[in-house]
Amino acid sequence: MKRFCFILLAMIVCASFDGFCQKGKKTVKQVQAEAAKAKKEIERTSKLLKETEKSKSISIERVTLLSQQIDERNKYVNSLQQEIEFIEQDIFATNAQIHTLTSQLEEVQKEYNQTLFVLYKVHSQYEQLIFVLSADDFNQAFNRLKYLQYYSDYMIQQSERIKSLQDSLGVRKYELENLLTKKKNLIGEKQSEARKLEQDKYQEDITIKKLSAKQSELQKKLAQKQALARKLDKQIEDLIKAELEAKKKAAAAKNKTTNTTKTTTESTLTPEEKLVSKNFAENKGRLPWPTVTGKITEHFGRHKHPTLEYVEVESNGVSIATSKGSKARAIFDGTVSKIVLIPGRNTAVLIKHGNYYTVYDNLTSVTVAPGQQVKAKQEIGTIYTDPETNSTVLQLQIWRELEKLDPEQWLSK
Repeated sequence: MKRFCFILLAMIVCASFDGFCQKGKKTVKQVQAEAAKAKKEIERTSKLLKETEKSKSISIERVTLLSQQIDERNKYVNSLQQEIEFIEQDIFATNAQIHTLTSQLEEVQKEYNQTLFVLYKVHSQYEQLIFVLSADDFNQAFNRLKYLQYYSDYMIQQSERIKSLQDSLGVRKYELENLLTKKKNLIGEKQSEARKLEQDKYQEDITIKKLSAKQSELQKKLAQKQALARKLDKQIEDLIKAELEAKKKAAAAKNKTTNTTKTTTESTLTPEEKLVSKNFAENKGRLPWPTVTGKITEHFGRHKHPTLEYVEVESNGVSIATSKGSKARAIFDGTVSKIVLIPGRNTAVLIKHGNYYTVYDNLTSVTVAPGQQVKAKQEIGTIYTDPETNSTVLQLQIWRELEKLDPEQWLSK
């Protein structure tokens, strides 16, 4: 009775669990995919942090990377916990199946033994023949013969059923052992990641305290950096304006000869430029990254730093932290419009894609020239590594004529 209640309870729990999954709960594969993604991000961030940990001074990029690593490790730990819960459900269901199979096996073996005891009385062929011949009439003899044949077939069937149940039971017990081992390994990994998470938080706290102690110096450096960034933005804006004005004048002169009065920005584009613009726009959210590997450490627009509350940032693009010696790559086919140099700042490359422009800033060397055609993923220069902080950061901007766009919405996820 107890076994029956246990099996019934298991069936109810499993049915409820299945219904829960159908209503939107993540599947095992989804959880495992999330865990794998988080683990990959942790490895990528750890690599970048190792490059900055021996630096002469602490940078905002390091604080950002530590903050991101903590978020990613939290996601990983949560995914491991969800996977453990799935395994616990499987263990419960497997235990229920083992109880069911054990119960069935015991019942079949009991019936088999009872039948064996009956047949034991007429175990020899001679006794079976006497049993048949001692019948009162032919019908009784025929029935006794059928009776013996039935029991013989029944014993064979029961024997096969017992073997089948034993095999199934063995498989379920093997599955249970694997599940228990997997659960043990996941718990160990979760505990290890939880310890690393505490270490990350400790490192973040120390780094924030060190930066906070130099708050005025940091804000001064940020102000200088923002001033240089504004100079670059102004120069890019002026370049794009000059290019648009030149195109409009050329289009107006052409319209004069053809008696056309209306001149629009769209009409100044050549058929090839219109096609490039169209293709660029259609690839929103699918454009390749400007670095082979990297992590976004500064987002588009005006915002406060996620960890350093006293730091406010205004960015016309995104900052991508990458490994030392990394190359910047064009994110789409286009034409190099200008190589921009700002005193006190590294080199920037402006590439035109129809009426779209992309800017690759903080390059220490450039391998392209104005007017040169470039392809998507083509290397255009080497990203500068700050000798004080050991951080290698590329800033990417995307413009639609004079409108600044958020690059995160354009890059592939």
